[in-house]
Amino acid sequence: MKKIVVSISTVAAVIAGSFLPALADDGPVGALGAGVATIVDAPEGMVIDSLYGCPMKASKGLAEAFGDENGWKQQIVGTMIGVPVGFVFGIPYGFCHGVHHAWNQGYEKPFSVSSFVVTDSDN
Repeated sequence: MKKIVVSISTVAAVIAGSFLPALADDGPVGALGAGVATIVDAPEGMVIDSLYGCPMKASKGLAEAFGDENGWKQQIVGTMIGVPVGFVFGIPYGFCHGVHHAWNQGYEKPFSVSSFVVTDSDN
């Protein structure tokens, strides 16, 4: 087990070190801020998008596709299908959304509150 952890840590350090020369003009603080924000934002995005964002959008989109977005029958069927599908697809989408947010906000404003809070306005 110890060898696996050391191997994964080494690979992560090599990958992290490979992009630092490209970011050298703005200094390592932005890259470090983006890296730390990624650790926080990726799981946060997964939770937010799998439990709220994607199920809500899928439910509303399906209700609209079934004819009437405000019809109670369409909303019931849209919710029955949209919530499980939105949950499943929200996990990878939330991971990508969180990493994207972390690298944009964490690099521009390192270690600020906005770099650690994934919002829906990023899309």
